[in-house]
Amino acid sequence: MIKAALVVGLGGFVGGSLRYISVVWVNRKMEVDFPLAILLVNVAGSFAIGFMTPGFERFSWGGDTTLPLFLSVGLMGGFTTFSTFSLQTLRLMQSGSWGLAAINAVASVLCCLVFVFVGFKLGQVLFR
Repeated sequence: MIKAALVVGLGGFVGGSLRYISVVWVNRKMEVDFPLAILLVNVAGSFAIGFMTPGFERFSWGGDTTLPLFLSVGLMGGFTTFSTFSLQTLRLMQSGSWGLAAINAVASVLCCLVFVFVGFKLGQVLFR
């Protein structure tokens, strides 16, 4: 259990660092009032975890769960930002931008569901 917690923690560190770098990069490239960077991170993370899951299910990894834990719980858990998304949506509402808040909430949930499905299907095809 300690090994698993360390693996997840390391993955979370890497994922959180990648999220920070990604958000800073997108925000420098595109100046918009909409929290686009977090939406893109959540969509990319949803695709990635959907893509990886069939591979985790298909291959037993010799009973070793280290890589799946690192990638899914750690890396993707640290990379995707539903809590940050929630706070940014609240901030939009607090600033009176109810329309942007609604667009952010609906777009985040729908896009992430679509991309986790697409990633899962692609993963099923590639990991047969």
